[in-house]
Amino acid sequence: MQKNYSLLTKFFFTMIAWLVVNSCNPLPSLPIVENFNSNNGGFVFMNSAQSNNWFYGNATGNPVNSIYISNNNGISNSYNINETSITHTYKDVAIPPGTIISNLSFDWRAAGEDQQDYLKVWLVPTSYTPIPGSPITVGSGRIQVGSDFNQKAEWQTYLNDNLNLSSFAGLNMRLVFEWTNNNNNGLQPPASVDNILLTTCRIPGGMSVSGITPNTATLNWLASPSTPNGGYDYYISTVNIPPDNSTPPTGNSTLLSANVNSLSSNTTYYWWLRSVCSASDRSPWIAAPSFSTTICNTSVPTVTINNITHNSATINWPLNSGNSSYIVKYRPVGSLNWIITNLPLATPPLTVNTLDLTGTLLPGTIYEIEIAAVCDGIEGTYSHNEFSTKCDPTPPNVSIDNITTNSAIVTWSPLSANSTYILRYRKVGSSTWIDVNNIPLIPGNTYTITGLDVYTAYEVQVASICDGEVAPNPYSNPKVFTTERTCELPPPGLTITNLTTTTAVVNWDPFPGSTYILRYRKTGIPSWTTVPVPTNTYTLTGLLELTKYEMQVANICNGTLGNYTDLFFFTTPTIIYCDMSAQSSAGGYISKVTVKPNGKPIMENTSLASLYTNYTGDSSKFIELIQGSAGNEIIIEKNLNNNNKAGIAAWIDFNRDGFFDINERILVSSPNSSTTIEGKFNIPTDAFISMTDYKYVVMRVALQKDGIPINCTNFNDGEVEDYTVKISKAPINNPINQSDILIYPNPVRSILHIKNISEKVNYKIYNLAGELVSNGIILNNKINISSLLEGVYVIDIQDGETNILKKFIKE
Repeated sequence: MQKNYSLLTKFFFTMIAWLVVNSCNPLPSLPIVENFNSNNGGFVFMNSAQSNNWFYGNATGNPVNSIYISNNNGISNSYNINETSITHTYKDVAIPPGTIISNLSFDWRAAGEDQQDYLKVWLVPTSYTPIPGSPITVGSGRIQVGSDFNQKAEWQTYLNDNLNLSSFAGLNMRLVFEWTNNNNNGLQPPASVDNILLTTCRIPGGMSVSGITPNTATLNWLASPSTPNGGYDYYISTVNIPPDNSTPPTGNSTLLSANVNSLSSNTTYYWWLRSVCSASDRSPWIAAPSFSTTICNTSVPTVTINNITHNSATINWPLNSGNSSYIVKYRPVGSLNWIITNLPLATPPLTVNTLDLTGTLLPGTIYEIEIAAVCDGIEGTYSHNEFSTKCDPTPPNVSIDNITTNSAIVTWSPLSANSTYILRYRKVGSSTWIDVNNIPLIPGNTYTITGLDVYTAYEVQVASICDGEVAPNPYSNPKVFTTERTCELPPPGLTITNLTTTTAVVNWDPFPGSTYILRYRKTGIPSWTTVPVPTNTYTLTGLLELTKYEMQVANICNGTLGNYTDLFFFTTPTIIYCDMSAQSSAGGYISKVTVKPNGKPIMENTSLASLYTNYTGDSSKFIELIQGSAGNEIIIEKNLNNNNKAGIAAWIDFNRDGFFDINERILVSSPNSSTTIEGKFNIPTDAFISMTDYKYVVMRVALQKDGIPINCTNFNDGEVEDYTVKISKAPINNPINQSDILIYPNPVRSILHIKNISEKVNYKIYNLAGELVSNGIILNNKINISSLLEGVYVIDIQDGETNILKKFIKE
C-alpha cells in the first residue's frame, strides 16, 4: 500500500511539473511529424566556428528541403574531411504523462567513414544542452537511439518501433542529431535527415497477401498494439519507392485485411501499411512483402448444378486463380433476354465458386445458363448448361362443395405445372388417413369422396407430386367439413343465448321442413314439461331463481318424432345489480346510515370514506322491514369538506327485479351543506318477501357532491353503499296449537326441525309417488334432508302412541 501510494504521489507531482513547464514554455507534443517542407521544423542548430555545421535547405541529392551537414553555408551537402567537427541540431518535445513505448522513424543518408565520420541520435533532458566540439555521452538520462549511422550514400529509412520514452513521461525531451568527423579520410556526403516521425501510434505487423488472382489480392496483417481508432492505411505501387509521412494512402480498412481490385495481371506489386490512431496521429509506414499477380487464364468453366427446387438452384464451378471475375447469364429456354450478373472469384480457402439462384426461377421451367471467365477486362469462352426446375410444391387452396349425407366434392387450386395430385381424408379425431392416389388427370383439380357416414366431421388434405418424383410435396392445411344429417338425428347446436332468473332463450340448428318438440324439467323431477315448437328457437318462462334445469329437443319429420338430444343442463342465476361508484371521495362521503324500521330492530352503520362499499354480505348490517308497514325512518349523515354541498338518494328494490326504479326511491335530497338528511318511507303491500337467506332485496344509498345521484351512473365525487334488506309479512295470530308436533322451516333446504317430540322418535319420509326415500331416528329434534332432491315430500313421525303425517317442500 505504501509503495502504491508513493508511486501515485510521484505520478501526481510529475503531472503537475509537466503541466507547469508546458504552460510556462509550451512545446510541441506527440506526435511529431516533420518533413521540412516549409521551414526547419523548429530545430536548433548548435553551429560554431567549425567548418562543418548543420543547415536547413535544398541541397543537391537531397529531397526538397531537409536538414544536413554542409561546409559551405548550406549550398551543398558536403563536409571538410580534413578538419575535426562535432556539431548538433535538436528539437524539444513535450512527452505526455503515461507515455511508455513509441515509434521513431526518419529518412537519412551519410557516407562518412567507419567509426570516424558518422551520425548519432540522442534523447536527452532539455536541461542538457549539447556543446559544439564536445560529444554527447551516455548517462544522466541521456539515451542513444540506434548505433552509428554512416556508410550509406543512398537514402535509408530508420524505424524503431519499440522506443521506450517512460523516463521522459510527463517531462520535456530533447531530440538531438549529432554529426562527428575526424580530420582525415572520409566519403561524401555527410549526414542528411528528413521525414522525422515520433509517435505513440504503434505499427501493425504480420503482413501477408492471399487470394492472389490476375486482378485482385487480399492484403492481411496483425493488429497494432495501439488498437487504432482510424483503422489502417495501405499504400500499393508497382514501384518500390516507399511513401513518406505525407503520401496519401491507396486505401483504408478498419479490419485486419483489405481486398484490392483492378490490379494488372502478371505484375509485381509493393505495398506498405501504417496505423491510423487519429486524423493527426499515424504510425510510420512499414514495408510489407511484395507479391505478383497471376497470369490470365480464361478457360471454359466446368459447371455443375445442384439443389434444384421449384424456384432455385445452386451453380458451382472450380476456382481458377487465373482470372479476376466471372460473367454469369441465364434464361428460360426460348426466351430472348438473358439475366446477367457479374460475380467475383471465391476467396480462399474456398476452392469452388458458387452462385445461388434463390427465389428467382420459375417452377416447372427449363433454363439454360452460361458462364465465362474475365481477366484484364477480356471475356473468355462461355460454358453452356441446361436444367429444369421442379413443380411448385406450394399446397393448393382446398374447398368442399355439394356435401350430402354420404359424399362431398373436393376442389383445389391453383394447379401446379408438371405435376399430379393426391388427396387423403379421415374422420376428425381419427389417426388413420384414407389415401386417394388415382385422381383423374382431367380436370385434375376435383374429386368426389363417397361412402361417408351421416352427420360426421371429416378433414381432407391435398398435395402435388412433381413429374418424375415419388415423394409428395407438402400437404395443404386440413379442410374440415361435416356431412349432412338425417331428420331422425338429434338437432345439433342446442344452447341458451339469454338466461335470466326466470327465463331462458333456447336455440338449436334447424332441419329443413321440420318442426320440433322441446321438453324441460327441474333436475331430479321425473316429469317433463313438453312444448311443441314450430321454429328452432323458444323462450322458457316461469323458471325459478337459482334452480338447475335440464332440457332436450327433437325433430318432427313427416309426423314422426326423431331422437332427442343429450340432456342440456343449465342453472338460473340470481339477481345482479348494476355497478355504481364515485371517482373520488375528497369532497365528501357517507359517514353514517341509520334505518329505524316500524316493528323491527334499528340498523346503524358508521363508516369512513370510500368510493363504493358493499355491505350486503355483512349480517350485522342487515335491515329488516315488514311488508305494508308505514313510518319507517332513514337517516343519512354526511361528512363534507370545505363547506361542500352534496345531494343524497336512496332506493330499495321492493319488487326484486334487479332494478332501482324511480318509484322505489325512498329518500332524495338536493345538494346542500347539511350534515344530516332524514326521511320516512312506506313498504308496499306487494313487496318481495325474503323466504330464504339468499333471496333478499338491496337498499342503495348514494351521496354526490354538487348533484343528485342517478342510479347506475358513476359520478366524480362522493360515495355509494349497498345493504341487504329482508322483508317479512306482518305477524298474525298463530292458529296452530303450539303444543302439537310441528316441523319447520317449510320450505326447507337442509335441516328440518321437529318440535314437541320425545327423544329418539322414529320417522319415515315418502315422495309423492309413495316411495320410501328416507327413515331413521330423530336426534336432537332435527333431520338432515340435504340429500333429497327438490320436490314435495311427506314425513311420518311415530312418537309413542302418537302418529302424525306432515307435508313439506324440499328446496
